[in-house]
Amino acid sequence: MTVHLISVGCSVLNAFHRPREFFGDIHPVITRHKPQHVLDDVGTSTAAMSDRLTVWFGVGGDLPTTQANLIRAVEADRWPVKVCAEMETFHRVTGRRRIADDDLVVLLATDTVDGLVSGMWAAVGLAGGAPERIRFVDTPGSITPQPGVAIVRVPHLDASNESGFAKAMSGLGSLGQALLPGPHGPAETFHFHLSGGFKAAIPYLIGLAEGLRSFPDTQVTAVEAHMLHDTSDRVIRLPLRKLDYSRVRKELACFTPDGSCNRPPNPTTMNGYAYEADPDGRRFSLTPFGVGLRTLMGIASEPIGRG
Repeated sequence: MTVHLISVGCSVLNAFHRPREFFGDIHPVITRHKPQHVLDDVGTSTAAMSDRLTVWFGVGGDLPTTQANLIRAVEADRWPVKVCAEMETFHRVTGRRRIADDDLVVLLATDTVDGLVSGMWAAVGLAGGAPERIRFVDTPGSITPQPGVAIVRVPHLDASNESGFAKAMSGLGSLGQALLPGPHGPAETFHFHLSGGFKAAIPYLIGLAEGLRSFPDTQVTAVEAHMLHDTSDRVIRLPLRKLDYSRVRKELACFTPDGSCNRPPNPTTMNGYAYEADPDGRRFSLTPFGVGLRTLMGIASEPIGRG
């Protein structure tokens, strides 16, 4: 199975507001049904929005007839790939307009109302209008690696401060950990599509990609990351480092649950990336990247070694 991780922006909502430009001969359908307003009654609470999507697409969820009829009415199986960055990048990388039976597409939605609504409609587009192929995951670490389209709410991904991003990276790390195959499962291939979404999150998603690429080949076959160039149809493949898995685990082992270490890690190859020294050089603190890496690599909340 190939896992596609796609950052979600708001381009699909923008397209709904300009249907003639994006939807061709089905623009009257979009104009009539106004899918961008499907969740207006929920209000501005992301928690309430998440609760509603859980009712519709969560485990044991039940999509009401009205919303199921709306999804059928907007004819997502006929949407052109240019409707949104998520669909277009997926198409340019895979050569396909919709997900295959053995694809898992993970839509990483910002913790905002627009991000969650956009995630829902991007999922509908990639699933070709088949709501039974869509599920909603409120907690990143609770995702299960099974085919379909998963809309994942990433708490704090709307943050504008380092503390918030540390929490978001912890969530992304737990998501990556949950997507890794078990000890007897086939190794996974991961493709990151980073054309949409909160631009400030791109370095953190690249950090997650590099962390996954560092796992042994028995767990991860390949990891790639792509972006679609704004002014052309060209897809840019982003460079990804492969870290030394054992060394990184050893290096991050000295940090306590509060993200600090009172001595220099050994070795110090991740200094300035996964952690930084305080001004006096005696105490080290994890960066958001370091928080995510520790979670992704399954390092226990207590130190795993002396370094």
